[in-house]
Amino acid sequence: MSRHSAITVFYFLALGSGVMRTFSVTFDIVALNTVMSPITVEDSLVYGFMSQWVSFAATFLVVAFLSLRHTIDGKPRAIGYKVDPDFGRMSILPKEPMKYQLLAGVFAGISTLSYYVIAGQSDASAVLPFGQLVIVYLLFADLMAEKDTPTIIEIQCITSILLGVLLVGVSPGGFDPIALLIVLVPLNLASAFFTYFQKKTKRYAIRPGLRVDSLNMRLWSLLFLNITFSLPAALMITPTGWAEMVQTFVPLLWMMVGSSLTAFFSLVMYVRALGRGSMAVVNSLSSISVVLGIPVTLIGNFFLPGGFGSITSDTFLWTLKVFGVILVMIGVFALQGSDVRSIMLLRVKPQTGDLLPLLYEIKGVESASALAGGIDYLLSVKSRSLAKTRTQILKRVQRVPGVASIHTLIVLREYR
Repeated sequence: MSRHSAITVFYFLALGSGVMRTFSVTFDIVALNTVMSPITVEDSLVYGFMSQWVSFAATFLVVAFLSLRHTIDGKPRAIGYKVDPDFGRMSILPKEPMKYQLLAGVFAGISTLSYYVIAGQSDASAVLPFGQLVIVYLLFADLMAEKDTPTIIEIQCITSILLGVLLVGVSPGGFDPIALLIVLVPLNLASAFFTYFQKKTKRYAIRPGLRVDSLNMRLWSLLFLNITFSLPAALMITPTGWAEMVQTFVPLLWMMVGSSLTAFFSLVMYVRALGRGSMAVVNSLSSISVVLGIPVTLIGNFFLPGGFGSITSDTFLWTLKVFGVILVMIGVFALQGSDVRSIMLLRVKPQTGDLLPLLYEIKGVESASALAGGIDYLLSVKSRSLAKTRTQILKRVQRVPGVASIHTLIVLREYR
């Protein structure tokens, strides 16, 4: 990791998460449209039930393998150290982060149930943009938590993403109100809560310099996800569906394993990126999956007709879909580009204890460093506007006991 800059690693993780998610969704769409076509909602749930437990088995085996130790840089370390430097071995998490993973898994189970219902009715180019509404919910959550009003750019971005998702979801028969309701509420609202609890877990310090690793996070959150998903899914699957599960398990196995492994690396990279940047920025960068959805659907159907979902020949509808994808991307990248970066230089009163944990926990503080010399602490800060830097972050820093003075510098341009 030392050979690469922190910003390079962050972009690799966030963008890589989106690419892996594209492959994961593609495996699911192909499985549903080849082996289980014509698809009903029950078919989607049958596939989802099998796929999720295959995913847990594959994840368990991968994490167990990554727990094997060998010598890295002259020290005995787990193989998984290369994937996440915080990883030591497969283990039960401490009580606090395990509670967060339980909550994350419950909300992820709700979102996953919604995902399989939608996946059985759409192609990859539509399913991938649907998930980007989570950015809007995360932004609203930030605004409500801060009791703040949105800026003009935030309103524009929200409008762009919402309109884009609506256009992507249009079909020859118009809008499916049930599908739209599923996308707006359980799919993305639950995803927002999942992201929030994953972020809290990743920022939890087990001890100084060691945080919860993304591999164990994926393993435990997936277990809780599967339990939450399986209970309602099992009630909705009929005896015919259980018989279908037995018949299709072997033909679908390789595609379920492919979906599981790509989803595993997507979530691991996503969680690691959350530990390095804000939720909105990570989701913005991982939304590269939206761009990849259309070429994957078109090229895939060229080689495997019908395997990537039904493709309408209506040029107008495809124009709307492409325009919708463009609007989603404009919204997410404009949201990222609107951030204002600042550096705060702090001096503290004599005999003040270690303030790093308190300073780092302030929302908007990306990193906190203790310095030697005339300045005691340096904070790297990010917010949506200069006004929010002053009203939301600066005032919180001022309230930290022991802080004597603060000098704030606005970053005009960065070169890394």
